[in-house]
Amino acid sequence: MLIPSFSEIKEITNSRYALVMLVSKRARIISEGNPTFVESENPNPVTLAMKEILEGDIKFGQPMSDKAYAEKIEAQREAKLDILLSQEKDDEEEESAY
Repeated sequence: MLIPSFSEIKEITNSRYALVMLVSKRARIISEGNPTFVESENPNPVTLAMKEILEGDIKFGQPMSDKAYAEKIEAQREAKLDILLSQEKDDEEEESAY
């Protein structure tokens, strides 16, 4: 299980209780089958929720509708795909230069 340091927790919220509530609510949403913002080999919803929060994908006190959530995930996936395609194109250009 991912255990953040106190300094990492303070960046999110000053209340450990609030962090526990945020993680538990997000973990419940993940366990219901909703997509996540992060990819991990560990399928544990609590670990995934904590990772999302530590990476800044989920913010404390930022409610989001299902539609807004789905749009945010789709935008992130498209951004990652654009980066990968750009990297592949750069690699192909480097190979053809030799």
